[in-house]
Amino acid sequence: MDSLEWQTEEMTITKFHELLRIDPSIGPELVNKYLSAIKQHDGTLKSLITINSTALETAISKATETLTYNQTNKPYPPLHSVPIILKDNYSTSDLPTSAGVQALKTLQTKDDSEVVSQLRAAGAIILAKANLHEFALQGITLSSLGGQTLNPYDKTRTPGGSSGGTGAALAANFGLAGCGTDTMNSLRSPASACGIVGFRPSTGRVSCVGIVPVSRTQDVAGPMGRSVCDVRILYGAMKGPDGGNGRSLEVISEGIRSGHQVRIGVLEDYFQSEIHGDETGVSEYIAENQIVQDIIRSSLDSIQEQDPDITLVSIDPSSHPDWSYGAMSAKGDTQAFEFKHYLDEFLQSPLVSSTPHRSLESIAQSGEFDLQAMTHVFSAALEDLETFSLTSEAYRSRLEYIAALKESVKQCFDRYDIDALVYPHQRQLPVKIGAKTQSGRNGVLAALTGRPAICIPAGRSPTTASAVLGIPVGLELMGRRWGDDELLNIAERAEKILKSRAVPALY
Repeated sequence: MDSLEWQTEEMTITKFHELLRIDPSIGPELVNKYLSAIKQHDGTLKSLITINSTALETAISKATETLTYNQTNKPYPPLHSVPIILKDNYSTSDLPTSAGVQALKTLQTKDDSEVVSQLRAAGAIILAKANLHEFALQGITLSSLGGQTLNPYDKTRTPGGSSGGTGAALAANFGLAGCGTDTMNSLRSPASACGIVGFRPSTGRVSCVGIVPVSRTQDVAGPMGRSVCDVRILYGAMKGPDGGNGRSLEVISEGIRSGHQVRIGVLEDYFQSEIHGDETGVSEYIAENQIVQDIIRSSLDSIQEQDPDITLVSIDPSSHPDWSYGAMSAKGDTQAFEFKHYLDEFLQSPLVSSTPHRSLESIAQSGEFDLQAMTHVFSAALEDLETFSLTSEAYRSRLEYIAALKESVKQCFDRYDIDALVYPHQRQLPVKIGAKTQSGRNGVLAALTGRPAICIPAGRSPTTASAVLGIPVGLELMGRRWGDDELLNIAERAEKILKSRAVPALY
């Protein structure tokens, strides 16, 4: 398009569709620009596992459709010609689905996962499939197939995870929008670390059928993007036709507040550093925690000052039970109990047309995985199936804990009459490359209670030699059960005030 200047960087879905109305050739041109950026920079970042070789061909075909839409003045489908990046645990009939595991690099499925089918029906182009922490089991995005993904803002640090490949790719402007999954923190952790937006919908809003599972109790698929608006558009295409599998009555029971007045509870217990016995570099951890606290507190001050219809309410730690990561992980996390069962079920399902392994045990025996990326979740049921199964007393106890946790959070929302809770997504900056875990993440509360949660950019740390723009820090909002759209509204208001998204310097 010669007559109108436009940039690939920070392109939005709305702007892209406006440009397509002027010139349909923008579609293939945008794909070409993304492919060029990937070729130039992803050898270093390692954010992607597979590039779709037919993406440009698809974009050229859709340009013909664009011309017809323009000539007839018909609206575009919501994701018409939008090049998106999928985490490589989403099944795709035309591309392998590996979950980042060397042992599964040739796994093929007969069909797309349900949500990918919906994305394609909405007009999306699958541009690439992204690296993830192996099996989506941790938060540093290290896998035997994709290697270690680097943070675009500081290549000495990780991009969060497990959806870190999608997060890093979107931060680097390798695609227009993307999709990840979230079992504990995994949509919001990369959003915080990479200065983008990650949205965990209410559990059940988006189908996980055809996505390589970790925990049926906790798994959620959701959108990622550089703006809340793009995330909202992508979420609209991802969620089920009935917006929640016929469970809309629960929306009423939650008592969603209406109107412009918004009350947000500041979850004070999630700001201070949470030091564990195995922490190394305690002084650095505390210093980073102070940086995070200052950024989030400053962001909240700005929101309250600039939006008179938002009221912040301090949530006293003594007013609710222990919602610490340590307590919830020890008493509520179901991953180790469910992973083997549901992974085996997926690998043996009719959806999988070709795979070298049909069970977790077979993968473990192959040795074709990165031992450094593995967690207790990988080995638990292989070593002690009696305990780590869906029929054990220990599993039943965790489900009871989750039920009590849900009730305690509901009581907090009701007692303080709030629409959302707010806190830093993680209490320290993304860990350095070589660390085995990402400490200090606060996303587990939403994961266990099934509530919607979104992480938006709040600011960046002071600059250093390896981080010339500073390192992103994310602000997380958790809403009422099934109040997904209301939470997106709040996040969009906050985003417009903070304006904290910045393009990383990749050179």
